[in-house]
Amino acid sequence: MKVSPKADYPVRVERPADDVPAGQARHYEGIYTAVLNHQVTIDFVPDVSTAAPPWDDHLLPVNLDLVVSVEQARVETVLFARYAVTPNTPLAGQVEQAGVAPTRGWVRYVQSAEFDRFALELSRLYDAAFDRFSGPTVSQLLEYEVVRFIAEEIVASRWLDPYHAMMLGRSDHNFLA
Repeated sequence: MKVSPKADYPVRVERPADDVPAGQARHYEGIYTAVLNHQVTIDFVPDVSTAAPPWDDHLLPVNLDLVVSVEQARVETVLFARYAVTPNTPLAGQVEQAGVAPTRGWVRYVQSAEFDRFALELSRLYDAAFDRFSGPTVSQLLEYEVVRFIAEEIVASRWLDPYHAMMLGRSDHNFLA
């Protein structure tokens, strides 16, 4: 399947808990990944404010296959995310770079109640089990607060990677510049 730029991009929701060994899955519960146009991922990570920021790997095992706690799983997810959303009341509304070089990502902080609503909607979208290749598009899902948040606060942001902006139909980013 060839993926091309689309302003009305498909949206799919995944759970990282489904992609780790069974013994570790419980540590990743509550984390959801929104996949836009089959290639732009946004990780929604429950509260980890007791451990970060700052976002660094001091809590992680050398071998990431040996994650042994919810806290480690959440920190790992943010550190390796291109885009992450997590609750943190003092930082709500702010964005900062985080992650592992050379592909450092962005973390967008939200209020806890807002995140709880997003998580509930992401769970519902995940449970809907849309087809991986022909699921609903963003325009078909705007009834969901989390989808509107993604479109308005992440896809429309100035910090979105220019290539991702192009693949999500934004014409205001000059990819070749």
